[in-house]
Parts: sequence; structure tokens; C-alpha cells
Amino acid sequence: MQRIIHLTMALVATACCSLAWLGTVAPSQAATVTDTFPLKVTGKEWCQGNPKFFENFNVQVTKNFTLTITRDVNGDNDFTDIQATINTNGKSPDVDAITLNGLAFPRNKSGNQAELVLSGLNPGNDDHFLTIRGQAKFDTLGNLTKVTGTFVDQITGTYTTDKNTGAQSEPVECFESGTFGTGKKP
Repeated sequence: MQRIIHLTMALVATACCSLAWLGTVAPSQAATVTDTFPLKVTGKEWCQGNPKFFENFNVQVTKNFTLTITRDVNGDNDFTDIQATINTNGKSPDVDAITLNGLAFPRNKSGNQAELVLSGLNPGNDDHFLTIRGQAKFDTLGNLTKVTGTFVDQITGTYTTDKNTGAQSEPVECFESGTFGTGKKP
């Protein structure tokens, strides 16, 4: 009988000591994770009054456009809720003003790929929107390494009225759609 009491006490002590190092740290470890990547964009733009109907555009990674993705936005250890912003360095004030909200869900059992969807409105002009659908890749530690996908938006833009001089139209309503991908993290 004494052996059982000693064994029980040893097990309880081991369990308490083993869990003591966790303390209250584990539940409070939930925190947002933010990653910023250089962005490459290729697409077409349709603008009101554009006699050509559409223009192609291509933004290379070297143009200092960035995509910032925040996971676990609420800090509740739920990495399916995400938020994103795009910084075009003033090239597209509409896009810069939009905060995208959405969800990301695992694409495979290992969790190193996810499907995501994000959308948002310009708070100063709720007729203007941006929607992204894409895929995210993670390394073995769960760090975001790459995001690719498609987008569609409605913004105020301009189009080329004279290719020889590069003259631009007055600001008009435009739709854009295309693909995007992130470069390596700085």
C-alpha cells in the first residue's frame, strides 16, 4: 500500500512539475504574425472612355510595391483569419487605402500550403474595391514564404491617350484584373 502512495505522489509531483514550466504562458502566446513581401503584378485595365478598351500593365518587384499579410488578426490563436494591405508607394491611392479582410484555410495535411481569399473597400469611396484569391506557402516552421494568386478591383485610374508622348487621361473609373506573386522577403 505504501508503494502505491509513493508512486501516486511521484506521478502527481512529476505532472505538476512538468506542467509548471508552461504556467499561463501557453494560452497567452497567441499573437498576430505579420509578413511583408515585395509584390509583382501583371494585369489588364479597362477604363471608362478608353478607346482601346483595355491596357496591359506589369509591375515588377523592383517598383517597391509590397504586400503585407497579418495572420491571427484577433490574437486568438486562429490563423484562419487574415488581413492584408498593399503599398503602391502612391501609384494607386485607391489600392493603398484598402484594408483587405479574409480567411485562409489549409490546402494539404502537412499545413505547408493554404488557400486564401481577401476583399476590401476603399473607406473614402465605397464604390472602389479589391478582391484577392490565392495560395500561400509556408516553410517547415510555419513561416509564410510565398503568396500568389489573382485579383480584381475597381479604382480611379488613368489610361494612355498618346503612346508617343505618354500622355494620360483625366482620372476615370477603371476595372483591373490579373495575377500577382510575391518576391523573397527583404
